[in-house]
Amino acid sequence: MTKDSLKKDLIAAYSDAYQNLGYSSLMGKMVALLIVSPKELSLDDIAEELQMSKGPISQIATRLKEHKLIEKVWVPGERKVFYKATTDIFGQAFKNYTSSMRRNRRMGEDFTDQCEALTQDSEITHFSKKMKEMTAFYTLMNSYHEQFLSAWEDEKTKFSE
Repeated sequence: MTKDSLKKDLIAAYSDAYQNLGYSSLMGKMVALLIVSPKELSLDDIAEELQMSKGPISQIATRLKEHKLIEKVWVPGERKVFYKATTDIFGQAFKNYTSSMRRNRRMGEDFTDQCEALTQDSEITHFSKKMKEMTAFYTLMNSYHEQFLSAWEDEKTKFSE
């Protein structure tokens, strides 16, 4: 196996993983490319490496930047915009995931409250019970996420550059 084939395999694996999570496969490709790149890359570099047009690359870069998975980098003497993976991209991805789980918990809480405001019948009772279960599930999950992120803060120091 060569370095290039290893990189291509990782990019393909990330593409599949992101697509399986409901995200754009291009998003996965860009994340993988920036993870393995030892230097920052311009949009042109990314487009060339992934053999895609620059327009979709730019759109995905904006989304990844909003999710704090990549960041813009200033390169002296260059006019182009360059990007690199954030220092703690894996921790940030997990924080993004945890944030969506907190939204799910709040949704369960909101629907539980709405159920309680309605006249109770067997259907509303069932609905309310499921929303309480949902809230409990995501509350417990969030507590484990917080424990994990705390442990990760200690662990990631082994990988500081």
